[in-house]
Amino acid sequence: MAAAEGKSAGLTVQVNGVQVVSTANHRSADGKLYVSGHAFAELFGKTFSVNKDHKTAAFNGKTVSIRMKNGEPTVWIRDLADAVHAQNVSWDKAKQEAYVLALPEGSIKISGVVPAMGEHWANPQAGDLPTGPIYGVYEGKLVFLEYMIAQDDFEKGVNHVNLPGMKGVPSPAVVQMDVEFQAHGHEGFEVPHYDIHAYFISDEEQQKIK
Repeated sequence: MAAAEGKSAGLTVQVNGVQVVSTANHRSADGKLYVSGHAFAELFGKTFSVNKDHKTAAFNGKTVSIRMKNGEPTVWIRDLADAVHAQNVSWDKAKQEAYVLALPEGSIKISGVVPAMGEHWANPQAGDLPTGPIYGVYEGKLVFLEYMIAQDDFEKGVNHVNLPGMKGVPSPAVVQMDVEFQAHGHEGFEVPHYDIHAYFISDEEQQKIK
């Protein structure tokens, strides 16, 4: 990521596929990526407050160091990611793209890559399983949101309301959906049920996941 001081042309920063838009985003002379604190915090519905020392800021219960760029306080992307308990930060050199995977706190990987889906992540401690939300991740990027609803629930008219989903974290637009009946269930939910996937990628991209 080495670059001239302040270089930002062609630079893209995303959180869960949602772009962090700011002319202040830049790379320092030592290659670190700095991102607008205010723009990043806004994606999470959080406040970003510069402290009286003008060298640090308060964000999501953390104190982070800042550096000014174009009149905006910017923060090293890994410090911002840590403050929101992000699961991963990746850098695509060819695309000049930084990507922060920030699932709800407590989410852990519960499966490896499933073809045409990706890894499955969830928060078992919060009681999210088996219904969901379950998050699909491939190569460090968010690809789907899943719920599993028992066939018996539909037959009995059971309501599932106010499911957590992407609450508290940035969510890209849904591109397509799959609703698939699992007549015999599968590992993790061994009863007849429906798998409901909301994909944030195209079907063409989905089918390339191996």
